[in-house]
Amino acid sequence: MYNVEKKVVIILKDFHKKMKSIMVMLSLLMTSSLIGMLFKSLNWSDTNIILIYILAVLMTSRLTQGYVYGIVSSIIATFMFNYFFTAPIYTLSVYDSKYFVTFVVMTITAIIMSASTTRIQKSTEIANENADHMKTLYTLTNRLSDTLDDQSLCQVVIEIFSHVFHCQVGCVCFRENIEQSIVMYGENHHIQQLKIDNIRAYQGCFQNMEKSYVSLNHQYHYPLYGIHKILGVLILPQENIDQLDENQKRLLTSMNENVSLALDHIYAIKEQLRFKEATVKERYRSNLLRAISHDLRTPLSGIMGTSEMIMDMNKDNHETSELAHGIYDEANWLYLLVENILSLTKVQEGQLVIHKQVEAIEEIIGSAIYHVTKNKMNHQIQVDVPEDVLMVPMDAQLIQQVLINIFNNAIKHTPENQPICIHAYQKQQYAYLEIEDYGKGFGTQNPDQIFEMFYTNNTALSDGSKGIGLGLTICKAIIEAHGGTITAKNCHLHSGAKFIIQLPMEE
Repeated sequence: MYNVEKKVVIILKDFHKKMKSIMVMLSLLMTSSLIGMLFKSLNWSDTNIILIYILAVLMTSRLTQGYVYGIVSSIIATFMFNYFFTAPIYTLSVYDSKYFVTFVVMTITAIIMSASTTRIQKSTEIANENADHMKTLYTLTNRLSDTLDDQSLCQVVIEIFSHVFHCQVGCVCFRENIEQSIVMYGENHHIQQLKIDNIRAYQGCFQNMEKSYVSLNHQYHYPLYGIHKILGVLILPQENIDQLDENQKRLLTSMNENVSLALDHIYAIKEQLRFKEATVKERYRSNLLRAISHDLRTPLSGIMGTSEMIMDMNKDNHETSELAHGIYDEANWLYLLVENILSLTKVQEGQLVIHKQVEAIEEIIGSAIYHVTKNKMNHQIQVDVPEDVLMVPMDAQLIQQVLINIFNNAIKHTPENQPICIHAYQKQQYAYLEIEDYGKGFGTQNPDQIFEMFYTNNTALSDGSKGIGLGLTICKAIIEAHGGTITAKNCHLHSGAKFIIQLPMEE
């Protein structure tokens, strides 16, 4: 009903414009004829009368729209000049043949000048229309720049688009939670919020599009694209869009692009705020972990030292020695956990600094073995190193931490009567460390998973059997910071796990 009424209004406006143009044309020609009769009574030459008629044709072209009225006016002016001012008057006959040349020249001149005037008028109209379009785009961009959320953007879009295209407009903004997407429809300030039954199926309509829009229910649905995905949809009546000329369709395309940029900007700001909040939370978490870890270091060191003294003092008292040994093991586990947490915070914040110096790999291995076996005499670690001293550029403290984590894992999963083997060698420009144990290995699981943060699996080899799954994550970060690699796999000759560390030999 709304579209029918609008169509009737458009037809009546066109009819009114045509009648107005015809009245203007006839009025100018009648006025020119009256002025010509005045000139005739004053015995002025016919040239002045011809100029008056040409002026009437120019004024007709200027005050009406289109070429038709100017051309028709020039032809009628020629006949009126013949009828009123050439002998015999009040007839279309001509006694003097030279007037035929006058009529032809007058008609051609009038037509040319009418066409030129009409062309200038068209150019002026196009320039004014372009200026209006630029003003519309400026207003749209200015209003959109002030919007802070997608709901406000929908309201602005509907108000401006409905005013420009004189129709009801719909706007859809897809959110990360698709079920909470915004759907608004209306015109000017009469806007209501709607709901699409199956929003996911509706969003899928815009995949593999052949045109710039999708036609649904006598409406054109224009997708609003962001950098990586479709952010929303603009809905316009099909009947109104089909009536637009090329210049207006270009305006519609430009307005759609502006809305897409504004919507993408809003979503980018939201994403940036979420990232900033996550960064602040992560910073607070890291600072808290670092503070707690530093505060735990001192008492743990004291507990470990005291338990060692009790073990030395009570070697003959088996029960007391066992109790002190348990205290030492628990404190040592907690101390290693604190060290791993501190290293993790450094890795996450990019503060893990590598100070490389050329070190003998045998010394690093020996120091790590002493650290993990000084109170665990039931486990043997077999070392195989080359006869020549193997010098490798590394951060000795960090590589020692890597070996300690791997040795502790191996000790947890290897029976007391089975050895743990480490083999060091050089191949081309790399130094290799291979650590094997005689535990259960990885079975059918993917060994790469054990290097993931907080990964634990008590049935297979990982650093989480009594921890929270950080040790091997730290190991991987340290080795990669050295420019090397660390991999894990099942042993081929016996049951157990095998870790292979590769470190570059040259800086």
